[in-house]
Amino acid sequence: MQIKLPRRFLIFTIVGISGIFVNTGILFFAKEYLFVPIPIASLLAIQIAIFNNFIWNRRFTWTDREMNGYEAIRNGLIKFTTVSWVAGALNWIILLLLTHYFGVYYIVANLMAIFIASILNYFLNDLWTFQNPQK
Repeated sequence: MQIKLPRRFLIFTIVGISGIFVNTGILFFAKEYLFVPIPIASLLAIQIAIFNNFIWNRRFTWTDREMNGYEAIRNGLIKFTTVSWVAGALNWIILLLLTHYFGVYYIVANLMAIFIASILNYFLNDLWTFQNPQK
């Protein structure tokens, strides 16, 4: 049996991988070199990854759903950030639970949390942020 994923989801996943590198890099740098506590470093890493992902998702994932002009892009960024923080909150909670209660190394816990939260992130962005204008 072959599972066929929509092309958009595959592109979203590729963009998400870039966000994982941004998120993990910022988290590691903030914790290890700036000595920022994990809960704060994670919030910073999530926000920077959100900006990264918005730029690339707008450019590659939802190219068929135009966002033209300053106002449309601003509104799209606000929606994307809102959706991403819903998923980001799930990510953050899972990270803290795994590190604090289960002793999972913070980088591994972060990657696990990103995987779970990214599924929610995709569907919310597809339905709301980059909604099809023909509907």
